[in-house]
Amino acid sequence: MVPSSFYVALPAWLQRHRVAVLLASTLCAAPAFSAPPAALKAVTVAPAAMRMLEVVAVQAPQSGQMLWSPARLEYPPGQIDTVAAPAQGRVVAIHVQLGQTVKAGAPLATLVSADALRMRHEVRAAQLALDTAKAELQRHQDMSARGVGTDMELRAALARSKEAAQELSRAAGTSALLGNDGGDRIVVRAPHAGVVAQHQASMGALAEAGAALFAIGNPQSLGVVADVFEADLSSLKAGNAAQVELPNQSTPLSAKLVQVGAVVNAESRRAPVQLGLTGALPEGLRAGMQARVGIVVERSAQMMVPMGAVLIKDENRSVVFVQTAEHAFEMRDVKLGPPVRGWVPVVSGLNSGERIVVRGALLLDGAASQLL
Repeated sequence: MVPSSFYVALPAWLQRHRVAVLLASTLCAAPAFSAPPAALKAVTVAPAAMRMLEVVAVQAPQSGQMLWSPARLEYPPGQIDTVAAPAQGRVVAIHVQLGQTVKAGAPLATLVSADALRMRHEVRAAQLALDTAKAELQRHQDMSARGVGTDMELRAALARSKEAAQELSRAAGTSALLGNDGGDRIVVRAPHAGVVAQHQASMGALAEAGAALFAIGNPQSLGVVADVFEADLSSLKAGNAAQVELPNQSTPLSAKLVQVGAVVNAESRRAPVQLGLTGALPEGLRAGMQARVGIVVERSAQMMVPMGAVLIKDENRSVVFVQTAEHAFEMRDVKLGPPVRGWVPVVSGLNSGERIVVRGALLLDGAASQLL
């Protein structure tokens, strides 16, 4: 055996590879890995060398397995309301902050608008014109009843009254979009109770008519968007059950898969998958929160082993080392399927419960090459 003082005298770079030194010291006393000289089919490993190997049991595939992906909370399409400026105006007050909970009708911002002043004036002018047209119509109706006046004048008065009523309706409808505040003031209000999910209003800024200032979302309508690798998309379908893990929640939330995105990101090779949360949602959820989603999927009825467990032998054979005794292993030919992110499906050659070498297999057969 190599004395322990031998390691102290080693250079620093060799100190970092004491596993190799241990293997060499073991070989000095007795072979660490011994095999029949004819063909490498079985290997006996010295007890001291066992720590250089990692051996695990292969398991039969389960009918439903979890596919885990990073995710985030988002409002589904149609579940968030944009609040826009009804007319051009300058922002003179902001009453809420991003993420604040608001009630229906709560003021969000105040604008000063010359257009609002003009629109409200148009309502008053239209109302005055309608009152005048009605009085004129009434006069002609009274004259017609006494046999004074002409039918043509009565019809013209009736037409003017209808036109004035239509103009008042138009002006009032436009003015109603501004709210009930008078003069040149517009108070932008929340359309319903919820959370301020977007905030784009700036003090003193000129907001054009139709410009989005806020977005109000209902926390109970929050959904989840998971980013799933393209190789796993084929195993997903609408209705798959899922669970969502959040940093601020002690227990996972239940969810169901709603839709699989049709576009794969060119850089990440992932596609968005939309899920809906089921049941009552707990307090404290916010759009944009990071999450981890596990989707129940149906896997193929094939065992999966790490790629590091498989060796290439004689350029065309795929083999693994199966443990047959405490310190004994045998080489086993296996038939494999296409690898998926570091794992390889085993079509044949292994049984459930058998223990195989998943790390250090090259030490058992130095003539083989690792499957990459």
